[in-house]
Amino acid sequence: MLECKATLRVKSGTLMLEKIINILGEPTNGFSKGQEFGKSKKLRPHTQWNLEIDFGNSNMQACINEILGFYNANDLSVINSECEADIFCMASSDNGQGSFTLDAEIYQKLVEARLNITFDFYSD
Repeated sequence: MLECKATLRVKSGTLMLEKIINILGEPTNGFSKGQEFGKSKKLRPHTQWNLEIDFGNSNMQACINEILGFYNANDLSVINSECEADIFCMASSDNGQGSFTLDAEIYQKLVEARLNITFDFYSD
């Protein structure tokens, strides 16, 4: 079975997480620059606000469409000069097989939003 998730990531080297939350609302998860993480207590090099969409199925297009709807409905112009946004997608197969299709309309929406998209595939 193929499982698909997509995440809108908003990163900043200057803003703290609270500032991004004030503009975009509560994230699925996130962190601020300088926060400790891991056993070695490394410091986060940037702030990151994440909105994860997971419909619990193989419909990657639906996940990406949901993110684009959120992105286009919010005014990021206030923080655009201090942030970068992209979409990170994860596809995981428990049997080594699976596929998804993205239609031309979704590509057009991505171009209009000027968002890069990354795909990460896991296979057992």
